[in-house]
Amino acid sequence: MTVGASFAGAEGNELANAYLASRSAAGWQTTPISPPTPQAPANSSPSVAYAFSTDLTQAIVRVPLQQLAEGAPAGVYNLYLRDPEGRYSLVSPRTLAEPPRSGCAKCFEEEDVPAFAGASADFRHVLFEELGTAAEGGIEDLYEAEGGEVHMVGVLPDGTIPPRGAKPGAGISAADGHGGELEHAISEDGSRVLFEAEADGGEPDPLQDGKLELYDRLGGSSTVEVSAPAPGAEPEHCETPEHDCEAQEARFWAASADGAAVFFTSKAALTRESYVGGQVADPKGTDLYRYDPESGALTNLLAAADSGAGPASASVLGVVGTSEDGSYVYFVADGALAAGAKSDEPNLYVWHDGAIAYIATLQEPDGEEEADIENGDSSVSFSFHSDFADWTGRPTESQAYVTPDGRHLAFMSVRSLTGYDNEDAQGTAEAPVLDHEVFEYSAETGQLVCVSCDPSGARPLGSSFLGAELTERASTSFHQPRSLSDDGSRLFFTSPDPLVAGLPGGVDKVFEYEEGEPRLISGAAGGMRAVFLDASASGDDVFFATREDLTPASTGELLKVYDARVNGGFPASATTTASCPGAACLSGAEPPPTFPAPLSESFIGAGNQQPARAAAASPTREQLLKRALARCRKLARRKRRAQCVSSARRRYAPHARRLSRAAPERGQARR
Repeated sequence: MTVGASFAGAEGNELANAYLASRSAAGWQTTPISPPTPQAPANSSPSVAYAFSTDLTQAIVRVPLQQLAEGAPAGVYNLYLRDPEGRYSLVSPRTLAEPPRSGCAKCFEEEDVPAFAGASADFRHVLFEELGTAAEGGIEDLYEAEGGEVHMVGVLPDGTIPPRGAKPGAGISAADGHGGELEHAISEDGSRVLFEAEADGGEPDPLQDGKLELYDRLGGSSTVEVSAPAPGAEPEHCETPEHDCEAQEARFWAASADGAAVFFTSKAALTRESYVGGQVADPKGTDLYRYDPESGALTNLLAAADSGAGPASASVLGVVGTSEDGSYVYFVADGALAAGAKSDEPNLYVWHDGAIAYIATLQEPDGEEEADIENGDSSVSFSFHSDFADWTGRPTESQAYVTPDGRHLAFMSVRSLTGYDNEDAQGTAEAPVLDHEVFEYSAETGQLVCVSCDPSGARPLGSSFLGAELTERASTSFHQPRSLSDDGSRLFFTSPDPLVAGLPGGVDKVFEYEEGEPRLISGAAGGMRAVFLDASASGDDVFFATREDLTPASTGELLKVYDARVNGGFPASATTTASCPGAACLSGAEPPPTFPAPLSESFIGAGNQQPARAAAASPTREQLLKRALARCRKLARRKRRAQCVSSARRRYAPHARRLSRAAPERGQARR
């Protein structure tokens, strides 16, 4: 965890500090692990970032201006490996051609910024991306550090370097560490690295020249193209149903932990069974492919459809998640691929053993929400009332979780999937609001249950969330807090509803769903909000933050982190504080601490805990309409602009009609 203030013994007092908390029979002991950091340049906003090994014994640390190891360049961000003894070794040994220019306070933040992109399980192979200087064109190159040596990873099959650089997995922003899917972009043993880069017009498909394709770097010595057309789909003798093998771009979504299965989408028809292509009626048509690096086999998963409509009428919108071994794949497709699915709507499916099963039909974004997404509005997934974040390509904003074995899925939906009336109790006839609820699906039984629906049948007081509310950004590109125990028997979520008898409603509390009923995890005090942080693999330990005093040793108004432990707790005499008592541990009371997820490259965490449903001045319908129309005007395509304008006028016009449950209104304030 990190805190904005400092406990005694911390050396990095100028910036956010990281601590490692360990539990013994005597209680919790908190150890500072931040390196000493000097004062940052004026008018700059530096940060220290960390990524931890699974057992928390090793960490990659990104530090500005600090030379923690011999040979580290000065005046820029550097990546270091911190070993279990607290020693540092340089990971990104790049030397600047010239120092940052005089008076450029932000140069060291915006140029030559390395970003951690993954590591092997033992951290012997560290993947990182580095943004070149403006003079170098700002190209992002991909490297691997191993045994004190650094090798370039972004190399095409013909041995050339992509002129526009390479990105790990589905890409990462070197400036802040956030990006697309990155989990398992490097395999557990470090022998495989997946990256995206522009094809150079060479083999296997010269027509891909300039297209963003997916590649697999093997053992640091050779590269194969994952998204190359399979036999029968080559441009020179196209045998696909549509007879269209035009080259299109590919997008990485997931891989198995050992790298033996890779999943990506493409608008190109890459196998004989592929229906979509550049010339089909629906330009959004997208297939989902599985690549086997050992055999080189490429499979179109949509070919397993058993619906009469078939894959020709479907288009994959995104991948929700996969099992660690790649045997289960959850995805959303616009079209009917199995019995029960609805045509032209976003249906949630699971693929396993060559068959596709239908789970539920989700809520797609409306015109205005699509405008926000297309315009890159970073706050859109925190406020809109659709289910887009179930299949988003931004892991930090995901609202779904798959157990490692793939047999259980937790997700959120604004649709009433099990018959519960999820219209907010505080909504009005003129402005109805549908709240998100949390669902769990078992692939073994095919059963779908609503875990956050009030057992009494009372309408909800607000949306329930997997883990923390979406604004907390609890997930990262490398780790999601365990909303489900590994065996799927326990699901953890946050809700403002009084789901257990005697609990006051209206304030977010942390719950556990087990054996068919919700159970309270956090404190029961009214007005005290709780935020889920993470859980152990078994679910025996649940970590959450709240201002509520839940133990004799916890007092004061600051946030406290608790471990709700099965058969746990400490003797009354056990010491549960840090290495110094009470307020003496604090260098200052503000700002309150933030709590990022483990393995977080970025330190955006739970942040300041706000009072539940804090009152805010609500914009008028006229103001909302004006803002919505401004977003619509930014859309490039005329048809999308028209749809967006129509949606905005229906929503915010003075006499807007009551919306149906299938098209909920975004009427709540952004949280």
